[in-house]
Amino acid sequence: MGPSERYLVRKLRRGDREACRELIRRHHSQVYGYLRRLGADPGQAEDLTQETYARAWQGIRTLRKAASLRSWLLTIARNEFFQQVRAGRPETTALEDLPDRKDGAPGAEIKLVRDERDRRVRRAVARLEPTLRETIALHYFQGLSFRETGAVIGIPAGTVKSRVHRALGCLHAMLEQREADHEPERAAKASAGHS
Repeated sequence: MGPSERYLVRKLRRGDREACRELIRRHHSQVYGYLRRLGADPGQAEDLTQETYARAWQGIRTLRKAASLRSWLLTIARNEFFQQVRAGRPETTALEDLPDRKDGAPGAEIKLVRDERDRRVRRAVARLEPTLRETIALHYFQGLSFRETGAVIGIPAGTVKSRVHRALGCLHAMLEQREADHEPERAAKASAGHS
């Protein structure tokens, strides 16, 4: 935890509401994005994000000094999401409904290729089993280390590495299969265009 995070936590522990607004400003998009990647629809993700901050405000004294503030918030968000799933509320939405990444301003052709690639990857990630999807969401989409990902999920870093490796293998196989399935289609279009 950096010095500015430690200062923010001290202010939060004193009940400073401005510090709470700063916490939300710094981490809202990460918490919301993580919940969307777990499968929450936009409204559900927003509700869960608000609930995450309410729980964080109530439990700020439980934050260990060595813990990352972001990891702690994502752990709360994860617990809120799965508590809602266990309660039988609607669980997921298609990952391909997520907004596209905001890349720089590439040429139109490059952007189309990137957008299509991103959609294929998001669809493949959505088909992963939940434990693998969650691990990928934390490690790759949230940028957490293996150790931080393990802290959020409650598993050792070695298990995170194993899950990431397994997930990447599954994604590779899914994407290769999709390419193989669409190869005859592309060949037919190409030959029809040259006739």
